Amino acid sequence: MMPKISLVINCDTRPQRDSFGGENLTGVVNEDFLTDGIYNKVKFFDGFDKEVIVSIDEHLPVPEETLRYIRTLADVVLIRKHTNEDGFNDNNYIRSLYLASGDIIIKVDQDTAMFAKNSKAVSDLIGTLSDCDFVSYPSLWSPFPVFDDSFNHVWCSTRYFMCKRQSIDLAEIEKCKDYDYWCKTYPVARKCPWLEHWIGSIAKYRNQEVYYPKIDLKNYAIFSWGSYEKYTLRRLNEMPYSEIEQWLYNHPIKYPNDVHC
Repeated sequence: MMPKISLVINCDTRPQRDSFGGENLTGVVNEDFLTDGIYNKVKFFDGFDKEVIVSIDEHLPVPEETLRYIRTLADVVLIRKHTNEDGFNDNNYIRSLYLASGDIIIKVDQDTAMFAKNSKAVSDLIGTLSDCDFVSYPSLWSPFPVFDDSFNHVWCSTRYFMCKRQSIDLAEIEKCKDYDYWCKTYPVARKCPWLEHWIGSIAKYRNQEVYYPKIDLKNYAIFSWGSYEKYTLRRLNEMPYSEIEQWLYNHPIKYPNDVHC
């Protein structure tokens, strides 16, 4: 019997942007992500015992028709108006993770897409948590996100990760928002003071493993959009997995985990 899953989907309503912002880490934004994108992630876990938590960072108002559709897919819809609060994005992520009640927590950003050949492929992916504490997206540099000697810890990408409920210590993560506390308690070679690195540095000192599996397009695909064309998700959501696999050979995953269309 599979454990209950908490699927936490973090969305936002920034003005549309159809390509990744590069070094400023500004991700792709498209209105499709609030409809076809949420459906895509829920569909990945078809047949599993799950709760769906959608957390929306509201820059522009969510259209009423879109919100009604989201409510048909989600058990919890959290909308928080965007502010200039320091660390707003990380705080938003943490707030949404506190809502998770499942045995397995799966956190995914709106600009990440997920497709699976069948439920066994998803079960096998979840099964990697029997050997690892945190599992992030499939990587060209598995078991790492990249090869970069400036880091002596493995961060846990908030694009996508999953973990057992007991593996993530949200109270300790909250403490790491204090930069001095974090640096003193979990010193690392390269300091990036945001959530995925707080998780990774805590994991380092607790002997937890953050794992990036190999890309396995024969069974499933998890990637983020480096650039996006409207309605692409809708078309892909309607395809059998064999056609999605072929589409991905024609639109290959590139650094760090991006697909361009």
